[in-house]
Amino acid sequence: MAFSTRIDYSRQLIQPSGDTATFSGNTNIEGLFWVGLPQYVTDGSDPSYSGNSGYTFIVQYASDNDGVSNFYSDGRISTYGVSVTAFSGKTTGNTVVAISQPPLIPVDTTAATISITASCLQINTSNLISAAATDLGIDSLGNVVKDTSSIRYKYGIKDVSFQNLNKLLSLTPKSFKWKSNHTDDWGYIAEDVHNLGLVDLVNYEGGSPDSVKYKKLSIMLIEYLKIYGTKKDDEEFVVLTENGDYVLNREVSKKYTLKSLSDCRILPDVGLIDNNWNSLRLTPESSVELRFYDPLNCWLIVSSDGIKNT
Repeated sequence: MAFSTRIDYSRQLIQPSGDTATFSGNTNIEGLFWVGLPQYVTDGSDPSYSGNSGYTFIVQYASDNDGVSNFYSDGRISTYGVSVTAFSGKTTGNTVVAISQPPLIPVDTTAATISITASCLQINTSNLISAAATDLGIDSLGNVVKDTSSIRYKYGIKDVSFQNLNKLLSLTPKSFKWKSNHTDDWGYIAEDVHNLGLVDLVNYEGGSPDSVKYKKLSIMLIEYLKIYGTKKDDEEFVVLTENGDYVLNREVSKKYTLKSLSDCRILPDVGLIDNNWNSLRLTPESSVELRFYDPLNCWLIVSSDGIKNT
């Protein structure tokens, strides 16, 4: 048998004419559900802040031991559980969810160009514990997701070949101030990373660089060290024992000493050898020393024995 009780909700609910509210079984409210007063969601300076639509839904707010609620002098509740607040001033739908703190106004209506000044999700960090845990992030669809690595969550797995990996050490951190809260910070500029060709480290929004994938940076650095960090010096000594082509790689070394025990052809990775030849032929028992010369963007022969112009 159902249990029913009659309640008076006229002081809690502003019910526009023609809308209906049903409190039976699952609660269904049609139309507008307005809870709260403007002074609960102001910035503390003006209880009648005109840029605020003035409706707040509050779940639990703290009180002193004597049962008296905590309020600021301007009428705002000083300690919150959770509040869902609607603001106006930039676009429709500036809704803020604040946990354990009064909601911050998300737009500065006094600025020449109205901009977002606070997040739509706000959490009092003093109530968060410190612990080793899975990182959270936000995907391009706005979902809050956990950062996982297990194969259980992945498919289409294959090896990665990074673009312009040799430019990694050209990254230059910059100091700056955030426009949103004017605080000092430092880091990489997404456009700078993009311009170096390190597109694997950039998140894009609308085709434009938006952020840097800092968590991926360590992976790319490890791959860089695999290729460029294993040399004990700046010289490569190579013995060619089989017939075929050998391509010089200035990203591995800018100085090569090649000793041929076979019939080989030496190809530059860029430019011409001695700014003249597309390749060099090494016959058995011959050798050549080459260095890459940046101003000419080519390989130069330092010494040779038995090479032939091809």
